[in-house]
Amino acid sequence: MKYFSLVFIALAFACGNNSSQNNQDLTPNDSIHALPVSEQRLSAVDFNNEMTLMQEGILDQVDVLFKSDSTNVDINLENTLFEIELNLESLSNMKFPEHGEAFLTSMQKLLLFYQKELTGSFSEIAQLLKKTTWTKADEKKVEDYDVNFVKMEKAWFDTVMIEQDKFAKESNIRLE
Repeated sequence: MKYFSLVFIALAFACGNNSSQNNQDLTPNDSIHALPVSEQRLSAVDFNNEMTLMQEGILDQVDVLFKSDSTNVDINLENTLFEIELNLESLSNMKFPEHGEAFLTSMQKLLLFYQKELTGSFSEIAQLLKKTTWTKADEKKVEDYDVNFVKMEKAWFDTVMIEQDKFAKESNIRLE
């Protein structure tokens, strides 16, 4: 399950573009343009931040789950499913700002993917994680599951990131 660590870290920080600026002196001909602050933009920023924190939280929870061993896989699975359920409930009650519906829906679909996968195919992997020693066949089954899971997860993450980028553009906010 160590393969998930790198993927989760990469995906968690791929939610926006990071850019660094060099400190430069302004000349008298340079001007500073302030972005207009409005209630709509502030609402969009708050919504984006809440969605991003939710995504990071579930990534952390899934990462812990996939690092589980025989002593803690059951409790980590239970905790992850509980976190998913809380987030789905939160999303179903969340008021979204203008242009935010598709972003929220994509996050719901990501969480539903996790829920379906962790209550379905993962149950066989959880049984393997409970074993104190693995056969080569066990190891292969876990590795194959990892590869397949990452492919499916990436597709859902890509959708979330596309919708987040659209939301930011339509709401005139910048992602960092």
